[in-house]
Amino acid sequence: MAPTPDDVPPTPPPARSPLARDHGLRRSRRLTRWTAVTAVAGAAGLGSLYTHLLPGGTASPAPAVIPSAPNPAASSSAPATGDDGGREHHEDADEGATPTAPPAPQPPARPPVPTQQQPHTTTGAS
Repeated sequence: MAPTPDDVPPTPPPARSPLARDHGLRRSRRLTRWTAVTAVAGAAGLGSLYTHLLPGGTASPAPAVIPSAPNPAASSSAPATGDDGGREHHEDADEGATPTAPPAPQPPARPPVPTQQQPHTTTGAS
C-alpha cells in the first residue's frame, strides 16, 4: 500500500529561511499563550480549592449587631400562653430591631510616659 500525501509529514523549511523563523515564532506564541491560560486556570482552581478546604473563613458576612446582655423587658413581651399561632418565635430574628452601636474604646489605665533613652539607630554611613 502506497503512502498518501496526508500520511507523510511536511518537510520543514530549510534552516535560516524566513519561513522557518516565522514558523518558530508562531509555535512560540502558541506555546506562550497556552502556558499563560493554563497558569491562570491553575491558579484560579487552586485558589478555589484552598478557599473551601482551609479552615477559618466563612462564606457569610459577619453579623452587624454585637450581642448584648439579655433585655429583661424583651422576655416579658413573649406570649404567656405559649400559643403563637403555630409559628416559632426567635428573639434574634426580630426584623424591627435597631442595631446597637459597639461600646466606645476605653482609655488606658495609665497614659504612656516618655522615656529619656537615646534611640538605637545606626546607619551604614558611619
